[in-house]
Amino acid sequence: MGSNLKEWKEKDFDELIKSHGNAIVEFGAPWCGTCKVSEPIIANLQSNHKEIAFARIDVGKAPGLSSKMGVMSLPNILVVKKGKVIDQIIGVPTKKILEEKIKKLK
Repeated sequence: MGSNLKEWKEKDFDELIKSHGNAIVEFGAPWCGTCKVSEPIIANLQSNHKEIAFARIDVGKAPGLSSKMGVMSLPNILVVKKGKVIDQIIGVPTKKILEEKIKKLK
């Protein structure tokens, strides 16, 4: 997974939940072709929304968290508001869909 999205570990995700932060978190894997398509879309929006944390989680490095969050397909993008998952996108989102999800965080 080679974009400029910060890669989080399970502890980073747990910290976000404890701090009641807002985030767009992509669960993916380096071998996942559709993840490679979605990452630039997410990274592009990151520059316009500094108040939201954007990150990726490699399911191979965080299998416990992936299981805990119910990740069954990749990419799986979670929308986290005030520490709670309020929405998710499975598959490659369009920029417009992601912008609509981001509006829910404001």
